[in-house]
Amino acid sequence: MKTTVVALSCLTGFVICWAAGSAGGGRSIAPPPGVQSVGVVRVVDLLVKLSEAGNLANTVRADQGKAQAELAALAKEIETEERELMTLRPTSDDYLKQSEALAEKKAHLTAHRDFLDRQIRLKQELWTQKAYGQIMRATREVAAERGLSLVLAKDDPNSPPDAQGMRGVIATQKVLYCGGCPDITPEVQARLLAAKP
Repeated sequence: MKTTVVALSCLTGFVICWAAGSAGGGRSIAPPPGVQSVGVVRVVDLLVKLSEAGNLANTVRADQGKAQAELAALAKEIETEERELMTLRPTSDDYLKQSEALAEKKAHLTAHRDFLDRQIRLKQELWTQKAYGQIMRATREVAAERGLSLVLAKDDPNSPPDAQGMRGVIATQKVLYCGGCPDITPEVQARLLAAKP
């Protein structure tokens, strides 16, 4: 008798579980709101907001303007010396000296242009590294307060990237779907902006 009751209970439990699975179309039932322990944060959006708040774009434009002014001054010197070179006799010693000095200035212009480009890129990379560190710290704090055990970066490309950009998206975009996961980006953003003097 006890065996029959246990077997019947097991069979009833199996039927109820199967019916619940069939009713859901084989899909898992989502946990109730507030119970999830996985959140998402839009890192690229936060980087954009931080750059706007810190006037990064204005700083970069100022650096680029200064670099272009330096390069324009060097280019003007070279242009002036090229005109002076045309007035000299090609077989004279002065022509050879002027040609050599002009070639050195052109090489200096090219090297200086490359240096300034690298300097601006390096400043942007250093800023991005620092900002990313701040985003990680703020995300940890907000996640701990919300009781989240995992936070994933979720950034959607704003426009369809080219083939090269698409490879980057595929390599970095790890969250393809996160239905119902809390997006803590606004809270992290508020914390980051409040920390700015």
